[in-house]
Parts: sequence; C-alpha cells; structure tokens
Amino acid sequence: MTDAVRRLVGLGTRMYGTPSNHAAAAWLSIAFREAGLKVDMRKDSPRPWYQPVKWEVRAGGAGAPGNLLETAWPSSGSPNAKGEGELALGVAQGAVCLVSANPTPENTAGCAAVLFDGRASASGWPTPGRLRGTWTIPVFNLGPKDTAPLRELLGSGGRIRASFALESASGTDGASTVVATLPGRDRTKYILFCAHGDADSGGPGANDNASGVAIVLEIARTMAAAVKAGRLPQPAWDVRFVSWGGEIASTREYVAAMASEKAQLQAVFNFDQSGFGASKEALYVEPDDIPVNKDVITLVRSVMTDHLGGKGFPEHAASVKSQGGTDSYVFQNTRTPGATLYPSITLYTSAWDRERTVPVTEGFPPINWYPGEQPGMITVDGDPFYHSSGDTPANTTDTEPGNMGWCARVGLLSALRLMAGRQ
Repeated sequence: MTDAVRRLVGLGTRMYGTPSNHAAAAWLSIAFREAGLKVDMRKDSPRPWYQPVKWEVRAGGAGAPGNLLETAWPSSGSPNAKGEGELALGVAQGAVCLVSANPTPENTAGCAAVLFDGRASASGWPTPGRLRGTWTIPVFNLGPKDTAPLRELLGSGGRIRASFALESASGTDGASTVVATLPGRDRTKYILFCAHGDADSGGPGANDNASGVAIVLEIARTMAAAVKAGRLPQPAWDVRFVSWGGEIASTREYVAAMASEKAQLQAVFNFDQSGFGASKEALYVEPDDIPVNKDVITLVRSVMTDHLGGKGFPEHAASVKSQGGTDSYVFQNTRTPGATLYPSITLYTSAWDRERTVPVTEGFPPINWYPGEQPGMITVDGDPFYHSSGDTPANTTDTEPGNMGWCARVGLLSALRLMAGRQ
C-alpha cells in the first residue's frame, strides 16, 4: 500500500479531469485487471481543470543561482512563466513580491511573480490555493520555513535575487472514475469499497487520499487472490471497488445513475485520510448517529472489539458522529425529503487538520479508549499536513504504514461478516 501511495503521488495531483487523474485511473485499471477483476472506466461530466507540471523558485545573493525554496507550490490557475527579479517585501514594480495578504491581480499589479506566505497548514507547509480573477503572473504559496529567513534578511537591509519557473497545463475534461467488480453468488446485491482518487486540495495528496485508494486496491487484490486460491468462498454478493475521479462530484454522478441499475447497494465502506495521524494511534469509523447506519456501525465495532490490540490491528478505536466532508455522505442525502439513504461509513485514522473533540453518540462509547479523556467526549486525531503541499508520503504514509493496514483489515472483515449475516 505504501508503494501504491508513492506511485499515485508521483503521477501528480490527480484532480478531476487532469492528465494525472487519467494516468492514475489507467494504472489502477491495469492493477485491478491483473488481480482478476472486471473493470469499468467511467467518464464523468466535463469540468475545467488545472495541473501544475513542474516548477522551481530560488532565492539568493545577486549573481548567485540561489537556494531552492522547497515549500513553494503554485496556486491553481497560475500561468506558465519564467523570470527573475529583486525580492521585495510587499508590492514593487518588476520585483518578485513576497506578501502575506491574499493576492489579487489588482493588489499585486506590477510584480513579476508573487510569493504568498499567508496561508500555511498546521504543519507549516503551505496550503495550495485557487486563484480568482485573470492572472498574467504566477503565484507560489510558501511556508514559513522558507519565508522567515527571507523576511529577516530583507528586514535588516539585505538584498535578495529571486528566480522562478512554472510549467502547467489546463483545459476542460471529464474525470475518470474506475469501478472494478468481483462477482458474487447473488448478482442482484453488492457492497461498495471506495475512496476519492483526487488529491482534493490540489497538493500531493498522500494521506488525503492516495492512502484510501491504496487500501481499496489492496482489499481487491486480497479478496480476488483468496477466492482464486480457494481460501475464501465466492462472496455472497458482488463486491465493487471504486476510485472516484472527483471526491464529491463523481460520487454524485454514480448515485444518480444507480436508479437504472438492477443490482442493489447494501453498504458502502469508504476510506479517507486513512494512512496517518498526528497524536493518536486509533481507528475511527463514522457516522454512528444516522439510523440507517446502526447495523453496519455495530458490526464494524464488533470487528474492532474482537481484534483490538492484535497483530495488524489498533489498540484503540471509536465510532464518531457525523463530521461530513467526504464522499460516503453522498449516499446519505438527508437534506432531500424522500431520498434513499444507504448504509455508508468511512474508516480513517485522522480527520481534518488538527485534533477536535466531539460528543460521543449515545450507545456507542469508544473502545479501549485513552484514559483521562473528558467523559462523554471523544478526541478525533488530525493531520497537520492536511490539504497542504506537505501531504507527501515521506511526511505521512511512509511514517505510519500500519494505519492503512488497520483500515483495510477492519473494512474487509466487516464486509465479510455483513455478507455472512453475522453481527
């Protein structure tokens, strides 16, 4: 799974409709087919896309090539450009402008390029942004690791020469969503394992969400190999494995098309931010406060309880009330009266960018939880690299590869129990 994450991140941001989205989908299709599954590549509705291809920002003394600014990440919508100029604190004609206020074409007029250090993640890595308006110069997001020494030198009267180069691509295209199927004995029912294939923020997207895609692929490989070898009977129902081209948009298109299908969805097991956590060593499942999820949540909790602390499983686990923000919720459209609600859960090891404490849902206390926590509350771990250019394998999934293993094992065992009719 760590290898899969590295490969996916190496292809690019994998955002909706981008060349890297199509490249990732093509690689996944081959991997699913090699595992023996039937693959359907779905093309979602066309949308505008932007993908940074390669870039470089350097800063140093006059006449010197300058030091590479490692945290630099282009904002979505930045045009291709190459150049250099004096580094200036604020806006200056012909300069590479270092600013902390949100840049616009109007308030940065005259700059050769913009270095923006006003939006960093909890880890200090910059958050990739999306530019608004019409731009003729590139904007690079930087973290304080790079900008603090530059500001200190400029503030003391020093002079810095900066150079920049950006190659990007843009266009309009539909996203590629991959659906692989392991046939079951009853083809009228199916379980869905899924994860969004895009980096979501436009960054590297290792934990969010190459980790989820790697888990879905590994479960598919494991099930298919076990069935082929006779170690596992053919599943009771079809099992589908999906990598969404776009987190919410592609999921919505899939749900809209479900009405024309004969096979009936029985449950969704989604994986998102499943490969890293900052402070806890715990596995979470949500949401446990939606009635249609009660049986599946109870089943997942029973699997976690049975295996907690065992080899390849976490020591701590909890189910959590609705947090939103991921594709599993598309299957539970509670805002539309009369909409069909499907049992749909997400397994993960961190959520959002930092810890948050939420109330425990009545009847679903945390399992073997950390002592000393506030009664009636549960702390959900965060990922300080969330939605930042620091969401790389080296910072996240490579450091805690066991997290993906936890999620994969609990998800797979839960699905098998559900198809066997056991709680």
